[in-house]
Amino acid sequence: MRKHRTYETLVDLYQKSAKIHYEIDYRDKKSVKKGNRAAEDMKKIAQLIHLYYPGMLFEFATLLTNPTYRIDLWAAHHILEIMSYSPMLEDNALSVIERYADENDFTALGNRMWLDQWREKQH
Repeated sequence: MRKHRTYETLVDLYQKSAKIHYEIDYRDKKSVKKGNRAAEDMKKIAQLIHLYYPGMLFEFATLLTNPTYRIDLWAAHHILEIMSYSPMLEDNALSVIERYADENDFTALGNRMWLDQWREKQH
């Protein structure tokens, strides 16, 4: 991941990586590997944005309203795990994760566990 990319390019790559991860075919090892790489890329992109574009946090936070390919969920986790955020932004990110935790699919359990750990660390 090159460091000299623009903020816009990084966000575009972030969204493309979310799509790749969303479309994993768990029966295909290559697809799983590609999806896992996409998840790692999103984390690296969030770190780059935090490091090189800290003034763009609220712009990045607009991804919390984009459920396509679970971009909102990825952004919520990355804001809370990597970036510096305000209490309002924390609340917004947590509400996205809580919404996914309330669903009845394979990601819900992981998000419920993540929320339990998050709350434990906050006390």
